[in-house]
Amino acid sequence: MSPITTVTTVAKHILFTSLLISPSSLASPVGFTDGSVSDEALRTLEERQQSVIVTLGAANFGDNNAHPRLEVRELERNTDQWNLFLLGLRRFQNTDQRDKLSYYQISGIHGRPYVTWDGVGQGQGASGGGYCPHGSNLFTTWHRPYLALFEQILYLNARQVISELDDGDVKDGYETALTTLRLPYWDWAAVPPDGEGSFPLSAQRRTVTVALPNGTATFDNPLLTYRFHPLVREDFASAPWTTYTQTVRNPSSSSGNAASRNDLVAMDLDDNRRNMQSRVYDMLSLEHDFTSISNYLQPGDSFESLHDTIHNTVGGGGHMSEIAMAAFDPIFWLHHANVDRLFAIWEALNPNSYVRGMENTFATWTYPGGSFADANTALTPFRKDDQGNFWSSSDVRWITTLGYTYPEFNDLTDGAATLVSRVNSLYGPRATSQLGNFKARAVSVPLHTREDNKGVAGAAAFSYNRKYDLNIKARKFGFDGSITVYVFLGDAPSSGSDTWAKEPSFLGMAGILSQKGSSDKQQPNVDAHCVVPLTAALESKAHSKELSSFKEKDVEEYLKKNLKWRVISANGDQVSTKDVPGFQVSVAWQDIQPSNSTTEFPKLKGDYKTLKNSTGENL
Repeated sequence: MSPITTVTTVAKHILFTSLLISPSSLASPVGFTDGSVSDEALRTLEERQQSVIVTLGAANFGDNNAHPRLEVRELERNTDQWNLFLLGLRRFQNTDQRDKLSYYQISGIHGRPYVTWDGVGQGQGASGGGYCPHGSNLFTTWHRPYLALFEQILYLNARQVISELDDGDVKDGYETALTTLRLPYWDWAAVPPDGEGSFPLSAQRRTVTVALPNGTATFDNPLLTYRFHPLVREDFASAPWTTYTQTVRNPSSSSGNAASRNDLVAMDLDDNRRNMQSRVYDMLSLEHDFTSISNYLQPGDSFESLHDTIHNTVGGGGHMSEIAMAAFDPIFWLHHANVDRLFAIWEALNPNSYVRGMENTFATWTYPGGSFADANTALTPFRKDDQGNFWSSSDVRWITTLGYTYPEFNDLTDGAATLVSRVNSLYGPRATSQLGNFKARAVSVPLHTREDNKGVAGAAAFSYNRKYDLNIKARKFGFDGSITVYVFLGDAPSSGSDTWAKEPSFLGMAGILSQKGSSDKQQPNVDAHCVVPLTAALESKAHSKELSSFKEKDVEEYLKKNLKWRVISANGDQVSTKDVPGFQVSVAWQDIQPSNSTTEFPKLKGDYKTLKNSTGENL
């Protein structure tokens, strides 16, 4: 079967899914059928399940160009494309869950229900649940074809929506919008637009309204939740996942009628945003080794550790804070698109560092624990052709291969210098809201002087030529479920974790994403590492003379009196550090050469040195 035939087969597959949704469903609040499907439709479904799915990316169904994924609020400004995205996502979610190109089954590739997808069976000796490699040198690269597959199916669902509309201006507008439609990303670290928070309102609204040829239609927001239709309890093993009939965020209870508390999620994201901005900036500007930044196994920060913090903050005991369940929440896809974007920016800034061979401790559905993986290891279950060949990290190194790009790569007039300037404007000490809309040429101008930088910025100015971090580690699967560490500089609260991030002393939080039912008995004794930067806060204390100097002795004395942290479980219960296996924090420092212009990054000097360790709740 040729690639052209493969494309046609996949397109017909999506076309068929429309038969499982009633013609009137666009205007209905849910749009599911009663579950009855004709015998002919069932036969067609069974036949199609035997076909091979090839991950091609959206460009292979459009104009063959790599179009940019846009920040979700930027996409929302293009009314036609935004409406089409919502309609396509809704149709995708409404697809019969027995279909292997349904939202349910594509989400299930990541974790639960722990079954074979598209004939890519469980590997010999493989005992892991789901195909996703966590704590692996393949973590960032595996998600590339995964997102591309999701984007491809979203695109085809959107195209099918258009084909069913009556001719006219609305249909014409949607056809134009389709050409460049890509999955949006959610930038949770950048300065949000004036009057908005970090968590987009588009992911919180209960309903959405879109234009149709005969007027408008209002339906449940497909970015708010995914409704299981039906909830197959045996797919999810245990409560509360066997009781939730839809995905939830920071749920009000563990019962089936639990409500998402998006207001609490939004509050924590806002209060922790500066910490995330600082972490992103340090990663992009100071770290240059792929192995160190790709996953949480090495001491220090990583893209996987950043990713874990957002999962835990959004999930709060709901689906996003459980590895096996996370991909069912629609925000998962926008979150991972942003992780991919940050990784793509890092790649462009560090073209000589990429996947190196290493042993991967954790098992997946296809690879046993201890497997060796390198840049040529198959990223299962994603095929790149109909001959059964899988994508590899080498294949997906450049994102345009899969038919997309990001706004930061538009018009790089001065190459790396332009990209550096854009990172500085998004995440540096003088960051402003950009929303990925880069069109003007970057100009090199001096940074603000030390005296001008007196606030606690999201990212440090390194005005004292030194950085300080709080490094955190704990067993990845030592505690029964995910944990989040809240860090304070001053008084620490003793109860009521829902408002901890509102405390004046709050510095930031870092999460370790895990899942209930896993422990060191089932998983290796492996530490996960994450970081909360201290530099910006200490710079502010030094400016106010509360901290006498940035020398190790003075900083250690100050932190012994003031630095504290608290640990909570996924559902918000406070946990003693003694009950978290392998828990340890350390304050470390390194000298820094600050940058001289917006087209430069600061540079590390000398060794990274530990100042103080602790296994308790303060130094």
